[in-house]
Amino acid sequence: MDVKAEEAGLRPDPSATTVVRGPGSVAGQGQLFADAHSGYADTNKIPAVGNGRERGGYGRPRTSTFLRVAVVIVALAVVAGAVTLGLVKAGVIDKTGGGKSAAPPAHHQAALAPTSPLVTQVSTGNGTATYNVGIAAYQVTVTTTTGRSWVSIGGTGQHPAYAGILQPNSSQKEVLLGASQVDIGAGGTKVAITSGHRTTTLTPPSAPFTYQFQLKT
Repeated sequence: MDVKAEEAGLRPDPSATTVVRGPGSVAGQGQLFADAHSGYADTNKIPAVGNGRERGGYGRPRTSTFLRVAVVIVALAVVAGAVTLGLVKAGVIDKTGGGKSAAPPAHHQAALAPTSPLVTQVSTGNGTATYNVGIAAYQVTVTTTTGRSWVSIGGTGQHPAYAGILQPNSSQKEVLLGASQVDIGAGGTKVAITSGHRTTTLTPPSAPFTYQFQLKT
């Protein structure tokens, strides 16, 4: 074997990367690239977070959060304004600042006023009288004055809802449906027919006396 050829094969290749050793380095542990400012020159690992980069999560600026809160507040203010405007247009809120008046309009009050009497007389006789009632349900109240009186209140042809003697200065109330009959045994009494805000008071002309109330047809 040629000795010169062996020496040529053992010599280092000039085209290979030059190994640079820094001062004080141990043989076989030199740095490939000397970096005086990096603490990671002697390792092949790349740092996950650089020294000058911003940390995620906790270090994130709060400007975006403030902007979101501001947008939500503005949106709520716009919705509240729209609702208030709708209530003003609907008449629920008065434009002058006060709420809607609790008193009904004058034309509503006129519509609720009674246009006809609650009862109207149909016939009268000896110790009896018949009246038409303009509503099916009504209340009958018999009131005594200085004397006692026997009283019977009930539907026509039915068992009386009340039958007994009323003491002086007392009253008896009964709610009736349809036709009814009221019998009064002594003078000085009054019979009141009430429905809603309408009331008609009758005074028997004699004693005993019977009132017949029938539905108006």
